[in-house]
Amino acid sequence: MIYTVTTNPCIDYYMDLTAPLRVGEINRAAREECRPGGKGVNVAILLSRLGADACALGFCAGASGGMLRTLLAGAGCRSDLTELTGGMTRINVKILGDPETACNGSGPAVDGAALERLVRKLERLTSRDTLVLSGNLQPSIADAYARLARCAAVAGARLAVDTTGAALLGTLEYRPYFIKPNLDELGELFSCRVESRAHALELARRLQAGGAQNVLVSMGAEGALLLAQSGAAYHAVCHARGEVVSTVGAGDSLVAGFLSQEAGGEAALRMGVACGSATALAGRLANADQVAHCLEQTVSEQIEA
Repeated sequence: MIYTVTTNPCIDYYMDLTAPLRVGEINRAAREECRPGGKGVNVAILLSRLGADACALGFCAGASGGMLRTLLAGAGCRSDLTELTGGMTRINVKILGDPETACNGSGPAVDGAALERLVRKLERLTSRDTLVLSGNLQPSIADAYARLARCAAVAGARLAVDTTGAALLGTLEYRPYFIKPNLDELGELFSCRVESRAHALELARRLQAGGAQNVLVSMGAEGALLLAQSGAAYHAVCHARGEVVSTVGAGDSLVAGFLSQEAGGEAALRMGVACGSATALAGRLANADQVAHCLEQTVSEQIEA
């Protein structure tokens, strides 16, 4: 089983306006849609679409928390969210108009007792499982990922981490199976700007020396780099034709695709890039057919490490 953790999941409420947005006036939508959201949630949904056994963990609260569970079930994704005693699961309003506008909720507070309930759920992890820690943490639980990473280490489960800054660095001692910074996040970790592919690999090697087994660096339209546990380095890019509709969820799709390939390595990199590209071209989380099409157009090569 692949378990994903999203500490502040959401409902994304999309409104497609019939005319340009008019601030201070009534605006009418031609179409509305609610989707489950949050980085780990996205990973779990796409893994489920690819046929993997995945379950979304995290926190929810209030009536909107119940709605999030319903939306996840409707998306074909298993979930086991921990109920909070106060507040409500955040609802992000996405206005698809001219200009596009988003109003994102802050979400409910998570205290130590709630985190402890999540930790107890992770006691069921085994060496056959994978734990994915994905997204930014609320200030009240800023050190939570290190604690959750330790749960995976104790169980012998694989660990994947897609977060930033101190939260990411705090998991390295538990030797995550892979971490996935993008170029900006990679530079922020070392207080520099990533100037080239060779520079990205140099920084990835430093993270590998710090404990990460594999370092997967997302590069937007340029695909992704992988510094594998073996020390070999690979680059993959998708040449599928089409206009990028939205990059929201593309990085999460890269994570899901990589995890869907048990063997890891170059094949997992290609699958990850195909998934990320399929989502960007679709403007929403891709389905299996869209991924298969992009995989046919994805090429990879081993590069000088």
